[in-house]
Amino acid sequence: MAKTMADRMKASRARMEKVNGQDFVNQQTKNNGRQQGYPRNYNNQNNRRDNSYVNNRGNRGGNNKYPDKPASAAYNFIRLLNTVIPAEFYNGNLEGVTTDVLNAYCKHVKQEGSHTGYIDLTLTTETPLFIGGPSKQDETTPLEFYGGPNNPTIPGASLKGMVKQIFKIVTASSFRPYQRGSGLGDFEDRHLYFRDFASSINSLKDYYAIRMVGSEKNGRGEEKAATKATPGFIIQTVNNNYFAIPSVSKKMSYTDDYEMQKKKDRPSIDWTDKYVNIHTGKMNSKMSYMRITRPGNFEGQRIPILQDCLDSYADDKNRGTLNLLDKKVGKTGEAAKSYTRCNDVKFVVPCFFTEKDGVVVHFGHGRFYRIAYDLTISDHLPSTLKQHNNGVDLCDSVFGYGDNWAGRLCFSDGHVVGPVRMCQSEYPHPLMGPNPTSFQLYLEQDVDDHVRYNHWGHEDTSLRGYKMYWHQPLAKAKAWTRTQEEKAIKGTRKIRPVDIGVTFTSRIHFNCLSDVELGALLMTLNLDSYSGDDRRTYYKLGMGKSIGFGSIKLESTVTLLDGQERYANLFAGNTWNTGSSTPTNGDFIQAFTQYRDNALGSHLSSYKEMLNDLHRMMDWNIANGPNAAKNWTEGISMMTIKNNKMDDRIKYRSKLDMPKFFIEKWSK
Repeated sequence: MAKTMADRMKASRARMEKVNGQDFVNQQTKNNGRQQGYPRNYNNQNNRRDNSYVNNRGNRGGNNKYPDKPASAAYNFIRLLNTVIPAEFYNGNLEGVTTDVLNAYCKHVKQEGSHTGYIDLTLTTETPLFIGGPSKQDETTPLEFYGGPNNPTIPGASLKGMVKQIFKIVTASSFRPYQRGSGLGDFEDRHLYFRDFASSINSLKDYYAIRMVGSEKNGRGEEKAATKATPGFIIQTVNNNYFAIPSVSKKMSYTDDYEMQKKKDRPSIDWTDKYVNIHTGKMNSKMSYMRITRPGNFEGQRIPILQDCLDSYADDKNRGTLNLLDKKVGKTGEAAKSYTRCNDVKFVVPCFFTEKDGVVVHFGHGRFYRIAYDLTISDHLPSTLKQHNNGVDLCDSVFGYGDNWAGRLCFSDGHVVGPVRMCQSEYPHPLMGPNPTSFQLYLEQDVDDHVRYNHWGHEDTSLRGYKMYWHQPLAKAKAWTRTQEEKAIKGTRKIRPVDIGVTFTSRIHFNCLSDVELGALLMTLNLDSYSGDDRRTYYKLGMGKSIGFGSIKLESTVTLLDGQERYANLFAGNTWNTGSSTPTNGDFIQAFTQYRDNALGSHLSSYKEMLNDLHRMMDWNIANGPNAAKNWTEGISMMTIKNNKMDDRIKYRSKLDMPKFFIEKWSK
């Protein structure tokens, strides 16, 4: 189960004390994240500015080069509430699934008046759709749609994932980090890494400098920046324990050695009997490399590297340099024994590291390596939401709650009705993965001055919420193939999507749902009826959403099954008595909305703002309607580096506006 808020706060503080010392943490707590008198208690609704983020461009910290054009992205976020709508049977003690809760759930499911039946779904592709199926691991073989080109099939699991995310938002359910083995969770929780000692964002620069940057005098007696990290070597013993061996290092000049200049642009290690040379890769202003002396004794001072430190290092997805835990980077086997002169060593690699209280807290390839923020992603959940994550919500009740109980929904595969039309097999535009290290996009920012942005090291700063993708103009979605200007990415394969205008049908079977639960499900599947007359609500499904794939029109019809009626009478006129009926959705949805409003209380207005964000992000008309946003194609294009020139909005970390203001700015 998720940790309580107190547990998280305690763990977070323990890690900060471990890395930075108790005095430093006490001072940070005293400051409470303030910069130059600026309040950082962003979760206090009285101090917070509805995330409209001061719409004037205002003062950019004295930097007149800051781009006027807003950040563009194919995605945005649905904000999080500070509360959760509990399951109908839940006692609200926020103690997880106790025996009493299990008994209450069983009683809830068996109650009189629950509903069993099915919902028929009709899904029509409005842009190309792609869901990859099993295939050979051969880059030259196109990746086919699940089921193959003659029988493209939407897996029930894909439909379940799509419906579940919308259901969680509609029902204001918990927002949890993934829990191994339980199948629960909405995001991957980990420590994010960064390196930034020349940033225009003062707080980020200071955050790194306090931990990594010291000073030393050069040959002329001038103070120069120097690393606080210790040079040395990492060893792995035959017992699979890791240690750091301290050594000494010396800065060497590339200008003094022509052969060394050839190695300037690529991360690498030169091994010799007396020392190793550390090359960290291309940087235009780089004039030096580091030389680490081979220790005379690898058996003396061994500083332990604990597993959580190794795991944290391995979690860094954007290192962009050598992975020191990759056995190909260091020496292994007999070569490691020979180099260290230790029979118990099976791997050795040079490094820089930081030690605290007798253990290594982080390490890296160069002297100014990437370090982890003290706080994890989950530490940035709103504090009240963390508490509710230990509860049971409507989504847990309906979709299942790990090993505690199974879901009461079953999603069948979607099959084509009518003609099958497939696109030609081609390479798609590069598909960009998530990059949560971009805190200006993934964290709430309630200032417009980039110098004072929140980052992952700040306490009292909240995650943006559920990540969703915008619908894209049809012309852009159709032009999904890689252009000549786009570089081929290793591992990319051709794909064959389903074309526009193909219809699939599927069915959701449900069992023993209450009026409230069925109403929540029906509202989730019929958002177009509640989004406003000027909107067309379409859903997003499958892969390639960032390049326009997966926009679908969804229609549904519910059928109830009455078991008692079915088995009381074998026939109904001249046909078998199925006990089925087709009700209207209204009564069930009203039961849900009434329960929802009562449960939310004073949070209802915030919920409606959140729901409006959801309607905006699912609105097909913004991209393709008669009054589509004027500059939408540019607005949903990813900021990139073209012709070796970085977009200024990346350089200066332009923040991502909330959906309402994002639409307004890209409509002008």
